[in-house]
Amino acid sequence: MFAKAFRVRSNTAIKGSDRRKLRADVMAAFPTLGTDQVSVLVPGKEELNIVKLYAHRGDAVTVYVSGGNPILFEVEKNLYPTVYALWSYPDLLPAFTTWPPVLEKLVGGADLMLPGLVVPPAGLPPVQKGDLCAIALLGNRSF
Repeated sequence: MFAKAFRVRSNTAIKGSDRRKLRADVMAAFPTLGTDQVSVLVPGKEELNIVKLYAHRGDAVTVYVSGGNPILFEVEKNLYPTVYALWSYPDLLPAFTTWPPVLEKLVGGADLMLPGLVVPPAGLPPVQKGDLCAIALLGNRSF
């Protein structure tokens, strides 16, 4: 989605009521986060901006930016964490581990398939079709 150029429509500071709604949306979308973690992710008094932009195909995307880093984005009423949010909270989503050469193919648009996964001794995380998941590199949980 963001591999090609995008166009920024607006960049505004978030209002208090929108900030409270965002916190509620984050708690609903990511139930593994505690109240304290949501307060850190969506800060109470620090600067938090809403950036509305259009992706290369014209998709409307809302990006929430805290401290100059995008933390969440919303597409078609669905909330997704950014890499910055996953760095802060690596257990936010179930993660699948893969090899660096596989990641290069994924960046190019390939689908992740079972032969490209590193299966840990505990087994794969329990996920259902349509669940959000993260991809981590072997030896580097941060990506």
